[in-house]
Amino acid sequence: MQHRTWPMPEWLQLSGQFVTLSPLDLERDVAALYTASHGTPEKETVWNYLPYGSFDSPLAMKDWMKQEMIDPIDVRPWTVFENATNAQVGVVALRAIVPDYGCAEIGDVWFTPTVQKSNVNTESQYLLLLHLFDHHTYRRVGWECHSLNHASRTTAARMGFLYEGRFRQHMWVKGKNRDTDWFAMTDKEWSRCKANFERWLYGDEKISLMELNNG
Repeated sequence: MQHRTWPMPEWLQLSGQFVTLSPLDLERDVAALYTASHGTPEKETVWNYLPYGSFDSPLAMKDWMKQEMIDPIDVRPWTVFENATNAQVGVVALRAIVPDYGCAEIGDVWFTPTVQKSNVNTESQYLLLLHLFDHHTYRRVGWECHSLNHASRTTAARMGFLYEGRFRQHMWVKGKNRDTDWFAMTDKEWSRCKANFERWLYGDEKISLMELNNG
């Protein structure tokens, strides 16, 4: 039987109605991203459940991003620009990309509090899923999060990712245990989820995405 492989996802600009995902550029983006995520307790809540951050300085953030997001061959990071303001408001990435299997994970997701609970997060994830499923015909996209991160768990469920289980004592992060919850969406579920994304993002009907995907 012939072995099939999938392409490595192209690392290019992804444009939507509310956001533009631009490949992370350390020189262009780090200062703005640092300011958006540091300086007040509210801003720094974005790091509560991530295994890294906050950072002592923009230089420390830049060095970490280079080592962990730019250099690895299985990571593709994007800076999220809010179209209305043309401001850098967060980061999303594809991680654990395995072209041999047509699989990847969405990770390193954070948004400044000013755009949380807006279309910014939802359209950012939609653009990544569209990129993987429609343009690269991937088979599976994973989502993992700290088991105590209710916002991330809810985000995964409302977008149509299915819960697959919990890895107990999966990590030791910032001096504490982390149990990790795993979600995934497959190409078999994408068509329905895609239609629900588009209905919620661009349609006139006022119905929650969670209701659409659980209906």
